[in-house]
Amino acid sequence: AQAVVVTAPPGMGKSRLAGELIALIRARVPDVALWIGRGDPLRGGSAFALLRQALRGEIGLHDGEPLAARQATLAARVAAHVPEADRRRVTEFLGELLSVPFSDHDSAPLRTARREPAVMSEQVRRAAADFLRAESAVHPVIVVLEDLHWGDLPTVRFVDAALRSLRELPWMVVALARPEVHKAFP
Repeated sequence: AQAVVVTAPPGMGKSRLAGELIALIRARVPDVALWIGRGDPLRGGSAFALLRQALRGEIGLHDGEPLAARQATLAARVAAHVPEADRRRVTEFLGELLSVPFSDHDSAPLRTARREPAVMSEQVRRAAADFLRAESAVHPVIVVLEDLHWGDLPTVRFVDAALRSLRELPWMVVALARPEVHKAFP
């Protein structure tokens, strides 16, 4: 695992650099997964906003689709690489992260987490890490976080922890930000 943080003032070409890098990677590594999240000043600080956006794009979830269709899309994507023993948990908690809720009628862990925010946060992080582990074991993953200075602390903490715990796997983070990112996320 690797991480690169590119900082520069507005207008210096960070987005252009990201676009060129993505094009180069797609040309040279056709099976790479690109998870792309963009910070937004209106959503800045919203928990897991950057991670949510990156995963929704990678999984192919679209607003406006019926819930059942989004649930099926998410379940199929998780089932593609996540070990069977972890699929239900990963699917349910990624569903919480990605606004694709599943019933907690016969899921005590999900029911408990919905009552206890700290448990939910931990389970969401664990599910996202397990998904990243499963995906990067099959093909390289590159997480691009644009405008990180408008990002959120839970995403930054997730990425930091994943870089340490999944360091042996082929994945990378490319973060692009204005210099004030160092104050927002020291």
